[in-house]
Amino acid sequence: MKKKMLVAALMLIVMMTQISAFASSYATYAVHNEKAVLKAADNLGEYAVIPKELEGVTVEGIGADAFKNNKELKGIEIPETVSYIEWGAFEGCDNLTDINIPQNVMKIEDMTFADCTSLENIKLPEKLQEIGVKAFSNTDLKEIVIPDGAKAIDIKAFENCKNLKTVVLPKSVEYIAVGVFDGCEKVNVKCVKGTYAEEYLKANKISYIAHRSEEHTSELQSLTNLVCRLLLEK
Repeated sequence: MKKKMLVAALMLIVMMTQISAFASSYATYAVHNEKAVLKAADNLGEYAVIPKELEGVTVEGIGADAFKNNKELKGIEIPETVSYIEWGAFEGCDNLTDINIPQNVMKIEDMTFADCTSLENIKLPEKLQEIGVKAFSNTDLKEIVIPDGAKAIDIKAFENCKNLKTVVLPKSVEYIAVGVFDGCEKVNVKCVKGTYAEEYLKANKISYIAHRSEEHTSELQSLTNLVCRLLLEK
């Protein structure tokens, strides 16, 4: 048993590697079972690029609070090898303006982008299942498309997004917690007629437009294309 514990401990190592092509700075990675997780990153400059691998080890995650309160970061490139981003990873990055989440990420964890007050554009992954507590609270998002297949949106996920005007909710959503759109004074939500989302919006007196399913699909695609174009322009 002691031998197994020793082997496991030896497998967990910390690696230091330069991840920004725009600044001379370092990030800390934890490596276990031939997979790397970015645990902490400071003083990266305005833009950072997370590598797909480190000396043959695949980078698969971003740890909790990894970039928390980073005041310089404006943009970051995250490889498609990343399949999870832990809670609060980008909380308080108030100069971060846009981000593209890798397609294999299934949950936006609690507080991931909370208080990213300059965050205007984000493309959510197609495999997304859940948005956590205050995940996007107090951001500068203008519109957001929740992809078809998403099931749940947790407490105050979009709280105090003062400039949020358009949200597209898919028919797959089965749970929306209290206060998701608290303080979103301009929001108008688009959903599918006869779905849980419409019932929630009506019960909570949130402005919405309900479409037939085929019309909603077209609307969702149009807004997704718009978000992609805005991200490319950046």
